[in-house]
Amino acid sequence: GLDLHRVGGKYPNKWHYDHMFDPRSTSPGSIMPRYPWLQENDLDYSHMESKINVLRTLGTPYAEGFEKKAVEIAKKQASEIAADLKANGVKINGLENKEIVALIAYLQRLGTDIKNGETTMR
Repeated sequence: GLDLHRVGGKYPNKWHYDHMFDPRSTSPGSIMPRYPWLQENDLDYSHMESKINVLRTLGTPYAEGFEKKAVEIAKKQASEIAADLKANGVKINGLENKEIVALIAYLQRLGTDIKNGETTMR
């Protein structure tokens, strides 16, 4: 399969959107299943603060206080990705609130800390 640990920035947001909906549309012969519900399901931010706190106790180096602004940061990032997808022809109401946008944000981040020399979330 795709080398995910350095996929961040390798493909445009629309490529990831299309790939999750129908992998064979971007990767002919792919055996990856389709994930169409990601375009339908709304993202749930309600437990984000507690999840960040748990991850911090497990060693994830989130900055102190990050949990208080994480939802705001995630929503801003989602708006930017949704705007890019809309500019590239995706027409879904409430796109910025869909699980697919959160997954795209995650995929676009993978490997970027290594590439940029960054270490943690700000």
